[in-house]
Amino acid sequence: MGMATRGETLSMSFGFDRIGPHETHFAEGTLAMLVRIAFALTVLAAVMLPQAAVRAQGAPLQPGPGEGLFLIVTDIHFDPFTVPALVPALDRNPVSEWSQIFAKGAKGVIRSYQHDAGYALTVSALQAAAAQNMTYDYVLYTGDYLSHDFNSDYLKHAGPSPQGHTSFAIKTAQYVSLLLEESFGGIPVYGVLGNTDSACGDYEIAPDSPFTAGIADQWATLSRQPMRFDRFRTGGYYKVAHPTLADQDIIVLNNIFWTPRYADSCGAGGGDPGGAMMTWLENELARTRKAGRKAQILMHVPPGINAYSTVHGTGSCDARISPFWHDRYSGKFVDLMRKYSVVVEYTFSGHTHMDSFAIIADTDGTPLVASQITPAVSPVFGNNPAFTAFLYDRTSGAIRDSATFYMPNLSAAAQGARPDWQLEYVYRSTYALQDLSPASRAALAARIKNDKTLRARFDDLYAVKAHSRQITDSNWQAYACAQSTINRTAYETCYCTGN
Repeated sequence: MGMATRGETLSMSFGFDRIGPHETHFAEGTLAMLVRIAFALTVLAAVMLPQAAVRAQGAPLQPGPGEGLFLIVTDIHFDPFTVPALVPALDRNPVSEWSQIFAKGAKGVIRSYQHDAGYALTVSALQAAAAQNMTYDYVLYTGDYLSHDFNSDYLKHAGPSPQGHTSFAIKTAQYVSLLLEESFGGIPVYGVLGNTDSACGDYEIAPDSPFTAGIADQWATLSRQPMRFDRFRTGGYYKVAHPTLADQDIIVLNNIFWTPRYADSCGAGGGDPGGAMMTWLENELARTRKAGRKAQILMHVPPGINAYSTVHGTGSCDARISPFWHDRYSGKFVDLMRKYSVVVEYTFSGHTHMDSFAIIADTDGTPLVASQITPAVSPVFGNNPAFTAFLYDRTSGAIRDSATFYMPNLSAAAQGARPDWQLEYVYRSTYALQDLSPASRAALAARIKNDKTLRARFDDLYAVKAHSRQITDSNWQAYACAQSTINRTAYETCYCTGN
């Protein structure tokens, strides 16, 4: 998430601010294979540790003929500084040694709300996701690999012979990616850069940076389509073939470039990386449509309005409205979604740490795109840790249902209790929906505005059943309007005039 630094957020008191799909594997040398096998055994040993209690239950999502499952894990914000004494060893050693270091010194260390996820919570979450009697086709990770205040924490704890924060940031992101790969049997993993994912600082991802160069080969390998990463080192974005849908692609954006807080503090500066990526996106959508294909879009920061910042802003109603993106990028993106509505039906993001959605509609109000916002593993903004599995049609790509799992005993786990991962809810049955299509989500948004009981249910699930709530009787309209309106003008009409 990027609405505030960790320090700023703590003062808020629980505030929240496509080569075809089967041409995927490439040869590795014997030595590289041995290294990977050794690492896999290390991670397996770590994951097999009795760190989490996963409630025995039948799989809540049962794929029928022609259906499959995929998993979204997001916003771990991996904190390698949870046990400061381990940092010098982590800094000196390769990523292949990190699990052993953590297992010896941080195996049971979980911190509560207002902190990011360390080793124990991260492994616990991935262990739980892998233990749900469900077989995933692929994993999406929609951004924020690194903890908040990463560079300052590194300077505090690196010891007398630091290797440098850039190297440590790259290794930390690599470690999270390796955990994701090894936890789920080597299925494809598609990663997205978040606002903290930079060796320079929050919202400071530099084009052609050492950080993107440092993770590019690994991410290309995890995608099983390494020839598709020609743009990644430059801008952190890429396009791959969907691993199971023969006529679909996955487009991955680095949309930190589109946010108001973005700064190229460590790069050459003077360019427009956000504009360059928008041009690339438009060209890719045109190519996708011409080929008779469809695409899903992954990004970190969702489109639309930041309801939390809007509620907590100052001044007149219109002055308080806080878009997630610069208006020029938001307007252009919505135009592209309308122009290529036969291509894109879903976007997936994280960032807010909350469980929500938004609808991109045509000019006549017809819902076109469902924007899924998935809750975080990191509990730094008061949410309970969570991850979500999705049921989808392997022919059309339509999202049929989802199930979210969470850890409600975070406070107890921080005191030494075993993490207790449970099924939180199943989407269709909870909200009485036929599916998770744009039309169904738009209908749900309308119902939330008018049904107080349903609104209370959404509120409860929004922060993953956390004790502290964002949505109240006095501010709920800010959140409801954010579901149904994307651009500032439409949001102002909805929120400020009550229409």
